[in-house]
Order: sequence, then structure tokens, then C-alpha cells
Amino acid sequence: MTPFSGGGGRGTRLRPTGDGAWAGIDGYFAGERLQIHRDTAGAVSHLDLGTFVLTRQPYAPAAPAPDGVGPAGLGLR
Repeated sequence: MTPFSGGGGRGTRLRPTGDGAWAGIDGYFAGERLQIHRDTAGAVSHLDLGTFVLTRQPYAPAAPAPDGVGPAGLGLR
């Protein structure tokens, strides 16, 4: 993963761990585990990287999100 704009950011290189996940080997996510989560149809629903949950769309109230989504917003309960 590398930033689109270049210059700093949270770029890192990843290596497969052999169990379907990936591990950061350098940069911002060094040592962090990347897990690919799929829906019931087998499509990728989100990526879980360290404490980040990455999706293509904004979080829906029922979607996985760090610390959940409370009435006051993401991470606020």
C-alpha cells in the first residue's frame, strides 16, 4: 500500500502470512496484520489493518467499525 499523492503518508510493504492474511514488513504498518473479510457471497467486505477498518463506502450503522458506531458517531457512545 502506498499513498496516491506520494511524499510520506502511511505506505508499507506487506508479505503473506500463509493463512490468508498479510503482515506489514516496513513503514507505518510494520508488524501489523492485514486481514481480508468477505461477505456471505465471497466478495471482499472490508480490510482490517491494525486498528483500521478499511471499506470502499462510508461506514453504515451495522457495518464493522473500530469501537462500533454509537448514536453520537464513530467511536463515540
